[in-house]
Amino acid sequence: GMLTEQDLAKSKDKGIKYLIKQNDVFSLLVKQIGFIEFEKKKLNFESLVRIIINQQLSNHVAKVIFARLKELFKNNEDLNPNLVSKIEIKKLRNIGISNSKIIYIKELSIKFLEAPNFVEKWFNLNDLDASLEIQKLKGFGPWSANIILLFYIGRPDIFPFDDTTLKKAHSNIYGIPITKNLEELNWAKPYRSILALYFWRWVDNGMIKL
Repeated sequence: GMLTEQDLAKSKDKGIKYLIKQNDVFSLLVKQIGFIEFEKKKLNFESLVRIIINQQLSNHVAKVIFARLKELFKNNEDLNPNLVSKIEIKKLRNIGISNSKIIYIKELSIKFLEAPNFVEKWFNLNDLDASLEIQKLKGFGPWSANIILLFYIGRPDIFPFDDTTLKKAHSNIYGIPITKNLEELNWAKPYRSILALYFWRWVDNGMIKL
């Protein structure tokens, strides 16, 4: 069934309401999943290391490796760029981090030591400029830039087009693949971040038929 006004009233998020009005299939997604509360995450050295580790890995494997990394430093504080810059490469290899990712993490730690607040300027740039700036970091391509813009800077209209889970969700829900220019998602502007959050959640929940 369609959503009632009462359902809509529960949501503080005008973006979700807007998308429901735009697209019947999306409203079924919200009916199934409920209202996703979006909380921006803290952007710091640790969160960027986590993004590097997450690249090309399943969530589960990435979580295991990240937990082992934290374990190496035996403290509950956020990862410290100074300690990470000094740790032996072999120790990082032993917990399952690939050679290329070790280089990215080491370089990132040095960048933070040289310019501790360099990420702050990303918040003042538009989506495109921020993305280009993020991609100057070694190991950060378009996918990583989009993840940062969406989850850590909290931009409302980001859809990481090269995310395999999102592609799978769109093909399954709408019966057509997404093309690189994202024209299939024009209806969801300027709230494509919300669409991405729902697609990820739908796949996480087991892709239950709408």
